[in-house]
Amino acid sequence: MNILFVLGTKAQFIKTIPMINYAITSKYSVTVVDLKQHPEKTISLISKINGEFTYLQFMENKKDIGTYLGLLKWTLQILFKIIFKKEKIFNNNLAIVHGDTLSTLLGAFLIRRNKGKLVLLEAGLGFPGIFKHFPESFIRLYVAKFSHYLIANGEDQINQLKTWGVKGNIIEISNNTIYDSLDLVGLEQIENKKEVVISIHRTENINNKENMKLLLNVISNIDDSYHVSWYLHIPTKNKLKSYDLINSNKLKNVDLFDLVPYDKFLNKLYNSKFVITDGDGVVEECYILGIPTLVWRYEHLDSNHLFGDESSLLLSEFNLEKSLDFFKNYKKIKTNRKIQNSSPSKEALDKLIESI
Repeated sequence: MNILFVLGTKAQFIKTIPMINYAITSKYSVTVVDLKQHPEKTISLISKINGEFTYLQFMENKKDIGTYLGLLKWTLQILFKIIFKKEKIFNNNLAIVHGDTLSTLLGAFLIRRNKGKLVLLEAGLGFPGIFKHFPESFIRLYVAKFSHYLIANGEDQINQLKTWGVKGNIIEISNNTIYDSLDLVGLEQIENKKEVVISIHRTENINNKENMKLLLNVISNIDDSYHVSWYLHIPTKNKLKSYDLINSNKLKNVDLFDLVPYDKFLNKLYNSKFVITDGDGVVEECYILGIPTLVWRYEHLDSNHLFGDESSLLLSEFNLEKSLDFFKNYKKIKTNRKIQNSSPSKEALDKLIESI
């Protein structure tokens, strides 16, 4: 049996590589189709795939896409190729996409166009409405509607899929595959300065100048005794420049860095006193690692119940007083690392094969 993984972003590779590795060790023929949305970030991740597999570069692209114009050009190029070129490799084979990105949407179109069996990993995430958290919400709904198999973890996600009236086969797993992803990284506790990590990239934040100014105001209140590192996504850096904020005096004690490889970044998180982020993936990682984290969002569609008891996360709601209180009391919400006894990736693949 040939199993295909259609991926494009860093997060998609991170969350599917454990499943890819398990498929290879289970003697399935594995093909990774790379849409090249984040080629610079994913090149080091691909090296974590163990064993023999086929790598198919769907299009030529050597640079991470970080502008809206670049994203539009990349999307149109992929659509043109999907429409005008048949890919027989998909025909009647299982083909897996992940999440709610443009790569997810384009991958789904590619698979269905070529008569593949579309599998959506991490299906049924929270849905506030098509035009709220756009385009992620739209992609979640659209791809779920057209999937033959939907892999979800938790009652909330399954109920969301049922509310949408999906026709595909819903497969429940015990937890998110990010638990397996963290096991791929050698985490090392280092005695260091009082480190703080910042990572912000969601469109509803970076496209709102007032929101970014408020964030900088919050950051400026971090005590000078902390060493603060902000790892900048390309769109975030571009927006800070366009708002004339990147040289703001409020960032005088903040070191700005480009993104670093996943292993290095995860070790930075692991050794942080606290983290400020708006990204779902980083939120999940900090929750599992038990790192106190200020989630820079007004709401979080908490399908995985990350904000319940024994959580190291605090939702900022863009509230200055709440954020400042977090800086004073973050130690109170630090937790131990959460351990998953079984492998969600193994569970997902085994149940998927059983359901055919």
